[in-house]
Amino acid sequence: MITKFLFDRISTPDLELSLDAYSARQKAITNNIANANTPGYKAQKVSFEDEYRKHLDETELRGDLTHKKHFEIGYRDLQKISPRNELRESRQNDTGINNVDIDFEMAELAKNSLRYEMSTTLISKRFQAISTSIKGR
Repeated sequence: MITKFLFDRISTPDLELSLDAYSARQKAITNNIANANTPGYKAQKVSFEDEYRKHLDETELRGDLTHKKHFEIGYRDLQKISPRNELRESRQNDTGINNVDIDFEMAELAKNSLRYEMSTTLISKRFQAISTSIKGR
């Protein structure tokens, strides 16, 4: 019971989800950069923020599931949110080879790296706080 409270009720699952998403996004961006000169390659993107925002939306109507056969009403369980790999719908770049814009990809890589670093810092601080409270210091 105490582990459920420590790891599931606060921010750890959210941070775990964000780390998974940023890791998948890093892979997609580096794939895009690696294939910048591949004819016909379609740039990839990873999206999860919209679904995550819906999960956090307090104004949305939510129903309680009282039976496993009931429909979910408005509620998006965090466990059911996962990063989605999609093709980026954009026009071909200036070279006409594909739709990978190397400047855009490098900017996205930098933003994603900062987000990943922020999430790892936050989860590290969370575990340090748990460790400190266990040790009683």
